[in-house]
Amino acid sequence: MQNDIDIIQVESSNTIIVKELKNKVDLTKYIEEHRFIFDKAYDENSTNPQIYTEIVKPMINSVFENKTKITCFAYGQTGSGKTYTMMGNNHNENDNGPNVPGLYLLSAYDVFGYLNMEKYKNLCIWVSFYEIYCNKLYDLLNNKNVLFAREDGKGNMVILIIINYI
Repeated sequence: MQNDIDIIQVESSNTIIVKELKNKVDLTKYIEEHRFIFDKAYDENSTNPQIYTEIVKPMINSVFENKTKITCFAYGQTGSGKTYTMMGNNHNENDNGPNVPGLYLLSAYDVFGYLNMEKYKNLCIWVSFYEIYCNKLYDLLNNKNVLFAREDGKGNMVILIIINYI
């Protein structure tokens, strides 16, 4: 143990503190705290079902009930837990712990639940999975083809694929 401190602290349900180790002119160390406010903040004790119920489920309900457009994405550095949050751990055969569903699976249950209702039988599902890595956009369902995000004339973001015929 090196007496290291956690550099991220969830202060409240919507505030995160980032602690930055700095040195004064005389080289004594001190910690500068930066506060960031979000709609909702979760710590390491939060569960995927909790995050789904509080954040994603209301968005899915809004899609069907209010015709809202939504996007759910995971952002963070490598190893920060994006895959676990989105995919859960039931895809890992070597994990002996309990199966934890990810946001994708929990969303699918509700989306297809809506589609089974008579009111929504006429709807179709279109799914896209993208990855942004090193400032490039990749299509995860199409061999990681490079895509381009652009704004259309109505101010909507659209994803383009450029096909080169040689």
